[in-house]
Amino acid sequence: QVEVPECPFGRHARRIDAVATPMAAAERAPNLKQPDRKEWLEQIRNDGWRLELAPDDIRKDKDGMYLQFASDEMKDDREVVSEAVGSNGEAIKYASALLRNDRDLVVKALEKGWQALRYASTEVRADKDLLLGVIKEFWWAAEYVTLPLRMDRVFWFLVIAQDTLGWMAFSYAPAILRANRGLVKKAIDSDYLAFKCAHEDVRRDREFVLDAVKKDWRILSSVPEELRGDRELILEAVRQDLNALEYASDELRQDQDFLLEVLEGNARTLSYMPEAQRTNRDVVLAAVKRNGPALTYAKDEHRYDPSILNEAMQTIHGSCTRRLWRTAYTFGELQKGQDVLEEEDEDEEEAAEGAANSGLGDDGSASGMSGATGSEDRNPRGRRSDEEASPGGAVAAA
Repeated sequence: QVEVPECPFGRHARRIDAVATPMAAAERAPNLKQPDRKEWLEQIRNDGWRLELAPDDIRKDKDGMYLQFASDEMKDDREVVSEAVGSNGEAIKYASALLRNDRDLVVKALEKGWQALRYASTEVRADKDLLLGVIKEFWWAAEYVTLPLRMDRVFWFLVIAQDTLGWMAFSYAPAILRANRGLVKKAIDSDYLAFKCAHEDVRRDREFVLDAVKKDWRILSSVPEELRGDRELILEAVRQDLNALEYASDELRQDQDFLLEVLEGNARTLSYMPEAQRTNRDVVLAAVKRNGPALTYAKDEHRYDPSILNEAMQTIHGSCTRRLWRTAYTFGELQKGQDVLEEEDEDEEEAAEGAANSGLGDDGSASGMSGATGSEDRNPRGRRSDEEASPGGAVAAA
């Protein structure tokens, strides 16, 4: 009699009569050539009991996936299957249909990996509490939810609400539930990308889309083409972020009146206008009348245009002070404007000293003050003319 090492599956170890099975004894002989690992696995696949004769390294490797080589009797043995799924959760795949419907065994298998859910019975995969727990950890497991749970509206609402990634699990919901506006609204409240999961009917619903865009303009990225030319819809989006113009239809992006309306709220709109409009002086003038800082995005020729510059400043400040505008909107000319100011300050100091000296006679009287005063009334700060003070016309007068 030869004592065979214990089978990895416990109670199925058996004694083998060496006389009755001379080949088994021969395979144990150290001097004979032994099959390699691949050959052993092939033999075990053909006859599960061959596992008892395999080398120690294979027998000690208690990989539950060996369950696939076991007999139907072993696959229906709860103790054997429990040990198998305890080492590899996916071994539940080879358990009998009866044991794949055992919730406790499935839960034990899930502790080793979510993949075990794929092989559980349809009844187990319709277990609401179990599925909510699995999906919370692995949102993609929602693919394996079965009927009737799959059609349960409340279940999908809980899936969305229980986790920030619940909206992604919602993508596996049936089309009829992805057309439910309440569920879609709940999903996009979590993430605007959830709008992509919505049924086509919902994504084409103008009123629903408008309400959604008011909360997050980025939903526009998933809106059908026929709604991207909707003036009110796009206007609502660009009021939140000008980048929304990228999703507008070509017709709207060429519409001068629409773009000027957008420009009233965002001066940068001028940079989104077609080249023909940006280079048109009348368009630029209309733009700065609506939003003065739009001058920042105008072409050089328009930024240096005194009329356009003064119109922009008038829009910004609201009234004319008759002082020279010194502004950064002309790019690079700001320093020149500052230099003009410094020169004027020096001239004012010299004029003040000269007036003081000429106004005092030998007897200390202020004989020349009346003339100086009259001169100051005519030109309070001794300012140069607008043309002299504006270097190259870049710094204009209001």
